[in-house]
Amino acid sequence: MSAAKAILALLKLRKVQADQIKVDVAAANAVLRNEQRRAARVRRELGEAHLTDETMAAWTAAVARRSALVADLENTRALVARAEIDLGEKQAAWARARRAERSLERIVERHEQAQEEAALRADQKALDDRTVAEFAARARRRAQLEGGDR
Repeated sequence: MSAAKAILALLKLRKVQADQIKVDVAAANAVLRNEQRRAARVRRELGEAHLTDETMAAWTAAVARRSALVADLENTRALVARAEIDLGEKQAAWARARRAERSLERIVERHEQAQEEAALRADQKALDDRTVAEFAARARRRAQLEGGDR
């Protein structure tokens, strides 16, 4: 009985671990989405940065803006790549935790099924024993009645 409690406790722990990893996966997904939105904004702004021929100052400012946006874009690409890697790692950890949890669930299910089958066998044996006892009692009564008639 204590082995079953230990398995159930371990299963509970695995479920808590899987839930925590699921939270981590959701957080990694949120980071990835934010970095992707930021990268899209930078790409839009980069496309809107026009060079004008009005003055050299305007041209210099536009080049500086474009340069800053390119640097920002490269930075956001690196952050998106890191967020994607992090998400993949967290999803893999969650899958491993879920497999471990499911393995324990199957052990618990098999244990419960074995206990149920043992209980059914015990019930059936008790019914069989009772039926045999009843048949034996009837046979003895019949033998006594037939013996008493003669």
